[in-house]
Amino acid sequence: ITHAGGPIPVAHRGLLLHAPENTIPAFAACLELGMGFELDIRTTKDGHLVVLHDDSVARTTNAAPRSIRNMTLKESKQLDAGSWFDPAFTDVSIPTLEETLALVKSRKRGPTIIALNVKQLTTAGEMKLVSLVEKYGLLNESFAFDQSVDVSKRLKKLNPKFRIGQNVNRQSLDDRLKENSLDVFLLTFAPTREEVKRLHARKKQVLFNYAGPGDARRNPNTWNQARDAGIDGMLTDYPLECQALWRTK
Repeated sequence: ITHAGGPIPVAHRGLLLHAPENTIPAFAACLELGMGFELDIRTTKDGHLVVLHDDSVARTTNAAPRSIRNMTLKESKQLDAGSWFDPAFTDVSIPTLEETLALVKSRKRGPTIIALNVKQLTTAGEMKLVSLVEKYGLLNESFAFDQSVDVSKRLKKLNPKFRIGQNVNRQSLDDRLKENSLDVFLLTFAPTREEVKRLHARKKQVLFNYAGPGDARRNPNTWNQARDAGIDGMLTDYPLECQALWRTK
């Protein structure tokens, strides 16, 4: 799974420091720069899968507090999801998952990693999620995580090739390997080369989840340590800095 260029930076909610999070401009920039990205999936009142982090639309749109679950897709599309970040992004809308996957399909440059953070799905939505990933041919590039074990089992049943990931700490590494229900190990610690080799030997994709803001999450020494351990990708709020650092090695 590892590609010749080393690990792929996976931009948390897109380039969230440079464009409005979870929007098409943020994701398009990631793809043009050869990065992957992480996104959040929620469901509208009329059953459409949209990309939005919070249950409420208030923080990342021009709307008053309201749950996306109480809005139709049409209503959500009328919101401005960009101008809160910068006037340059006025009238950018909340994207659907389908729009996002279509963008990945048409714009990706070589290998990429799309981390699908499942926030809120109906059982009908689970079927929709799998069929959209199939439709755009992204079974190898994407995986779902943060869903319950039951949801993971149902997703696997819909298509055994649909990839399941999970945050895994060092203490539970052996147990998760024994269970053998994960395709992607989203490690919450910077792994050693031995740990990565062990996971790769079992045909697992290995990512380091280093997402989040602040100096504790932008440590160049940790970035290099993770890269030298042989990881496939790293979730980060600082993908541009990280990519520039990795490029100089």
